[in-house]
Amino acid sequence: MAAIVYGNYSQQELDAQYDNQGWCPSFLMEMERYRCLSAEAQTLPGARNLAWGEHPEERLDIYSRDAAETGLPVVVYVHGGGWLMLNKESNAFAASALTEAGCLLVVLGFPKVPQRDLGGMVESVRRGVAWIHANIADHGGDPDRIMLVGHSSGAHLVSCCLTQDWSAQGAVPFSAAMLASGLGDLEPVRLSYRNARLNLNTQDVQQYSLLRHAPTVKLPVAVVAASDDTDEFRRQAGEVATHLANQGLLAVHEEIPQRNHFDVILDLCDPASRLHQQVLRMVKEGEGVR
Repeated sequence: MAAIVYGNYSQQELDAQYDNQGWCPSFLMEMERYRCLSAEAQTLPGARNLAWGEHPEERLDIYSRDAAETGLPVVVYVHGGGWLMLNKESNAFAASALTEAGCLLVVLGFPKVPQRDLGGMVESVRRGVAWIHANIADHGGDPDRIMLVGHSSGAHLVSCCLTQDWSAQGAVPFSAAMLASGLGDLEPVRLSYRNARLNLNTQDVQQYSLLRHAPTVKLPVAVVAASDDTDEFRRQAGEVATHLANQGLLAVHEEIPQRNHFDVILDLCDPASRLHQQVLRMVKEGEGVR
């Protein structure tokens, strides 16, 4: 009988739970959809490759419907990729749908492992969010209506923005957040095959796991998972939702049917989808803002 390494999982079973690509047969097809939709978005107005930090990857892209519009609600997208891969250029897939709905989309670029360790990546994303709040009015956005949307490892990075002490900024630099197919506890990641590249230690797990901290912000957070996510990803989404509900921060917790880990976030491209509509309610109308 195989040794148990976490929960009721053997090493092989735990690795399978955190291997999203192996779990999803259509992974490569979804990546191609990301790429094609993002390429189409490049014709939209806005600004590309704006430097917000010193690292070459600390750049962002802004997409709008009309460069002359001002005071627009802002969706900041923090992409996934296992803290290791993907980039802002391949994650602009929702630009057309969100800008047509009257939002400004910002796709945040940031350094990844091994360019920086996890702590450095978290700090980079936090600084990027602060930069957006301070500068987005110059690009047509409303700094009082900024929603962070993170997917997969990007959802984890957004969750770390919920536990940041923003007092030095004078105000929390965003008004709402969505965590899509993300993680609230890094311990099983540390114990899985993923750690051969991430090099997480127990201090990282403690410091950068949302479930081990009370959020410092008071704003609405949506938690989303896919019905075809692994059991572990769906379990973690449920625990994150409960944690946020106990703090009075949960706006909604949904498991989207007939979606997998990679295509669930593509619902942002569909104005008829619950995911797209939830984002608009939260960023445009301030649903649940405390």
